Amino acid sequence: MSTANQRRQWLAERPYIIAIIITLALVLWMASGLMQAQEIPNEKSSHSVILPKVKVETLHAAIISNTVALYGRTEPDRVTTLKAEVSGKIEQVLAKRGARVKKGQVIVKLALNDLASQLAQAEALLTQREIEHQGAIKLSADGYQGKVQVSSAAANLASVQAQIVRLNIDIANTVIRAPYDGVLNTRYVEQGDYVKSGDDIAMIADLDPLVVRAHVSENNIAQLKVGQNANIRLLNKENLLGKVRYIASVADDATNTFKIEVVIDNTGSTLLAGLSSEVNIVLAEVSAIKVSPALLALDEQGNIGVKTVLNNVVQFTAINIVKSEKDGIWLSGLGDQADIITLGQGFVRAGDEVEAIFAAEKTASAMPTSSAE
Repeated sequence: MSTANQRRQWLAERPYIIAIIITLALVLWMASGLMQAQEIPNEKSSHSVILPKVKVETLHAAIISNTVALYGRTEPDRVTTLKAEVSGKIEQVLAKRGARVKKGQVIVKLALNDLASQLAQAEALLTQREIEHQGAIKLSADGYQGKVQVSSAAANLASVQAQIVRLNIDIANTVIRAPYDGVLNTRYVEQGDYVKSGDDIAMIADLDPLVVRAHVSENNIAQLKVGQNANIRLLNKENLLGKVRYIASVADDATNTFKIEVVIDNTGSTLLAGLSSEVNIVLAEVSAIKVSPALLALDEQGNIGVKTVLNNVVQFTAINIVKSEKDGIWLSGLGDQADIITLGQGFVRAGDEVEAIFAAEKTASAMPTSSAE
């Protein structure tokens, strides 16, 4: 028997060996298929990850003046309402409404009525009381009168003297004068009117200097000081220069802001009170970058900032708004330069890997292009 036939006979007598060989072959075949299946997806996945593209512009900072813009209105430096101190009829009106008046200038005169005769009577009585007082002193020295009579005579004399002083004051108060230089803004009486003590006569406003009162937030109050220059723009487009003269030490409970006063020279009272005003006060010079407001974003905590790129990874950079202009806003907190995403910022988040496409560099005053998100 040949060797081949012997092998076949040996295998025929042992069929389990054939089963084992077939099983091993099947296992090896299936294992090779799984390995290929694992290798193919990995190759495909490595080529299927597509990084989002964003447009990036490198913007450079510039030194600008950090200013605080406030809104207020012009007001008089002081206002006084003159009132009648005696009762009587208005005899003369000597100042017109709207007229400029000087300190001590007569505004109106009241009729004296019987004040002059009362004064004459009191002066005559004064002479009598002086004689009585001298006589009481002499009689007391001679021993004919006691101290009670002397004290009574002295009291009568003092009473008449006080009456004369009061009458002289009442007579002086019939002439109402301006307490300081100003403008007679309102006059409440006309000739022939009867007024009682305490009635309003006129209102005088001091317009030199003119005062702009405004309110400053708690974030900026520490950067202001008395004597600081302020640029003031009135509603009529007139630009003026003023100085801070007063800063409140206690904040308003309702608004949590501090009142300040800025004074403007108003020689001749040509500027009017009651005009809406914009006050710009220079605080300090800071380094800032100018961008479009459309580039601003919020993080998950609600902080305002912009999205930048560092090594092709999106970064959220918190910023401070220094000031706003018609064509953009100035931001601090970005350093001397920043790679800011100007297109596609709405589709990426901080930490995302992106493909940054850089545009030509621009200066701080140039505006980046922005897309609608």
